[in-house]
This record gives sequence, structure tokens and C-alpha cells, in this order.
Amino acid sequence: MEFTAKRILITGSTRGIGQSLARHFIGEGARVAINGRSPAAVANSIESIGDVDRLYAAPGDVSTAHGCEQVVGTALAALGGLDILINNAGTYPIASIEESDEALWDTTLNANVKSAFFCSRAALGALRESKGVILNHSSIAGLMGFANIAVYCTSKAAVANLTRSMAMELAPDIRVNCVCPTTVDNDMGWNGFNRADDPQAAYEAFAAGSKMKRLVTNTDVVAAFAFLASEKASFMTGVALPVDGGKSAGA
Repeated sequence: MEFTAKRILITGSTRGIGQSLARHFIGEGARVAINGRSPAAVANSIESIGDVDRLYAAPGDVSTAHGCEQVVGTALAALGGLDILINNAGTYPIASIEESDEALWDTTLNANVKSAFFCSRAALGALRESKGVILNHSSIAGLMGFANIAVYCTSKAAVANLTRSMAMELAPDIRVNCVCPTTVDNDMGWNGFNRADDPQAAYEAFAAGSKMKRLVTNTDVVAAFAFLASEKASFMTGVALPVDGGKSAGA
């Protein structure tokens, strides 16, 4: 198994793509630190995944610099070092420009951008030692503009350019890349569809409008992260990889 004994911290890994990532890397032989705001949610996620001998709890709020330092410190102590950091934690606010106040800006930028920066900074020593990898979770919304998610688009564009900047500064010791999915067929994706008068019709229309005639899945996104984490991508850094069924290609 390609990731046997690799030490991985995944922020925001108690559900959704984060938990799917944890399941994948555990299945590939890795040791994984699970993060979420609540110790109870982290414990439940570990129990749900099941391989408790290779799963470690690293609860805490990564939307502050201090929280990032605590979470990374807990993970490093449990894992004995770090090979891969996946900055997955984030929030997806749907709000018009009129609805987007200063509190929404602060919450979104803290969760989506500050978390990636300060978790990465806290992990630099360990990742330099292991010649490791940082993977950030951006979005197609960081490469294109969309109505009613201006704040989210801005935050994910910041993640994409943070990725490029860190890649330039940290090479050759640490590779830094990000994954940019379109709307995912999971709970977070359905937050948008559920705002429509007919959520199922909105879902079907979105799928029909895709060049691939479906939505991207957690499995699709995990595959992109796993590739960028692997030795197959050993000469790739500073990449913002779309997983969008061709949407950005036709923009």
C-alpha cells in the first residue's frame, strides 16, 4: 500500500470529503490524525472509520492561529512527525452581496484561508524534516466567479494563490498543491440545492449542465488528493487541480 506508515493530519475530517480522505488513507496503510471542532465529533468519526489503532484525535478550532498551533501540536505528538498535511477544513456560505456582512467575511476567511496558512506554518518544521506535502482544499469557485457566493469565491481564490506562493517559498523541501472541485454530491453541495423551490429539480439541472452529466463525488475528489499526495506527483508543486468535469475549461 502506497501510504503505509505515512503520518497524515486532515483538518475538518469528521464528515464529508475530510472523512472520506481519512478512510482512503487508512485503507492505504497510513496513520491519520482526525480533526474537528468538537472532541465528541472527532471520537464519533474515529469510531465510524473503525481502524482505531491508526487513528488519532486532534480536536480543535483551526480558524485561529492559536487553534492551528494546538491542533498541529497534538497531531505531531500523536504521530511522531508528519508527512502529509491536508488543509480541508472550511465553510461554504451562500449569500448575496447584500447579505454578506463583516461577520460573514471574518468567519469565511478565518475558516477557509487563515486555517490553511497557520496550520501549514505550524507544521513546517516536521514537514521539512520528512520532505513532506501540503495539500489545500480550494474550489472551482477559486478559479471562476459565481453569483451569491462572492465571499466564498474570494476565500477559495485566496487558497489557490496561497498554494502557489507557499510552493515557491517551500520548494524543494515541501511540495504544495491544491484541489479545486466543483459542487460535490454530498451534504455541503446539497446546501445549495435545498435553497431552490424544487431541490431535486435543481440537482438534476446542475447534473445535466455538466459535461460529464453528473456531479462530482467525494470519491472523485479523494482520488485527486491521493494522486497529489503520492510519489506519482513528485515533480508537481504549485498546482491548482480542477476536479470539475470540464467546467473551468469552458469558462
